[in-house]
Amino acid sequence: MVSQRKTFFKSRETAEVIGYAGIIIGALALWDAYEGRGRSRPFLTRFLPG
Repeated sequence: MVSQRKTFFKSRETAEVIGYAGIIIGALALWDAYEGRGRSRPFLTRFLPG
């Protein structure tokens, strides 16, 4: 018997929209935390675009 994996969202489209929104909000928050306040970015975030 194969058990089906439980998902957080019923719809694949809903999961995609929430995922992309999270990426955009995260990128804006990181930009505001460093570049928007005149501070240089930490080492690990220097590889991110923007």
